[in-house]
Amino acid sequence: MRVDVKRVVVCVMIFSCSGIARAYVSGRLDTHLETEQVAYYSRHYIEEQAEINWLSEQQTMHAGAQFDLRYKETDVPDYLDNRADQQINQLFFSQRTAAIDYTLGRFNRSDLLGFYSLDGVQADYAGNDWRAGFHVGRPRQLENYHAIDAGRIYGLDVTQQFSHIDNALLQNASVHAGWQQLYKETKQNYLHWRFSAEGDQAKDKTALQPVRLFFTGNYLLENNAAETINAGVQFSSEDAGLARVSYNRWNPKQTRLSFKELFYSVYANGRQTTLQGELFRQHQWNQQYYVRGRKVWREFGNSGYGVSAGFEKKAASEKKFNWQLQWDSLVLKEDVVHSLYLGCDKSVSATMRARFNTALQYKDTSPEKNSRVLALQVVVERMLQSDLFIDFNARYIYDENLEDEYRFSFRLSYRFDDSSWSGR
Repeated sequence: MRVDVKRVVVCVMIFSCSGIARAYVSGRLDTHLETEQVAYYSRHYIEEQAEINWLSEQQTMHAGAQFDLRYKETDVPDYLDNRADQQINQLFFSQRTAAIDYTLGRFNRSDLLGFYSLDGVQADYAGNDWRAGFHVGRPRQLENYHAIDAGRIYGLDVTQQFSHIDNALLQNASVHAGWQQLYKETKQNYLHWRFSAEGDQAKDKTALQPVRLFFTGNYLLENNAAETINAGVQFSSEDAGLARVSYNRWNPKQTRLSFKELFYSVYANGRQTTLQGELFRQHQWNQQYYVRGRKVWREFGNSGYGVSAGFEKKAASEKKFNWQLQWDSLVLKEDVVHSLYLGCDKSVSATMRARFNTALQYKDTSPEKNSRVLALQVVVERMLQSDLFIDFNARYIYDENLEDEYRFSFRLSYRFDDSSWSGR
């Protein structure tokens, strides 16, 4: 992608102002190397990343920029090509006044349509217990996230807060309603909603509220159908622990799941609906057990039932390990998937932390398609100096019915946080 010279000039002007204004400057410079081999392709690249943030002394103005320069080599049959991809991920300016916050440029945004970058404008007006805003611009895909397929997007949002409701089990509530229109070749109009309510905050700020309700989703007007729904109720007490019942209807859109999610059999392609019950029990202050059962309906493939059980233990000191253990089974008529996940992490020293994950999976889909999977992941993070860090990530997956997969990555990161840049 070619660098937009106008955007670079604007960025230089913004940060030139920080030299004469009393402000706060921070950022990071990274060198990232990665090689990846999956079933259908292999990829190797080196990427230089830079991020700079400028914040005024009164914290009312904020500017930011993020750039990537990638030297990439992708293996394709009879074709090898080295090329440099230049990318401006963010370049924005925002200002907060007494009642209005606005942002313009290229910035990241998250809503019920996903996580994306927007070339445009966003403005919010805040009242005493309510907030309203709008956004307009062109959405852009972020790597490893679902792309919003639209040339333009328009949106309006309103949020109302209710606090300390008298003589009610649910003392605090929040209601949100929004509208978004996506336009490419045709228009798509979405209605968004979000409602949550919970009991009054306990004296212990870390304690859970005894009752909590939540309900979120979006509705596509052109199809007269809800695209996603997430609703549930949650109860908690010191004696019984935490219990939650939830209903979810969604279409998984992440292109790169975490290591644990890769082997959590509730994930699949296509739309899914899940009715799920969960129970969490605190054994000691640093130990927790949980079980969950669910009914699963899938757009592609069979429907069925699933059950999970797990244990988590937080380290009592830096010399001990944090542990995670989970067993998951999903039965979809004749198809059965069993997964065992084990993870641990530890502070090796004051400047180094290590993490190890492993997963075992057995798939019984048919006599000809049974498969066993073994996966391993090792992550090491170390601080070389107060402003210099390195991390190494290695992952290997063995599947007896597919080619072995692996990914290795190395990152060297320099982080600066120096107010003297701003002329203090």
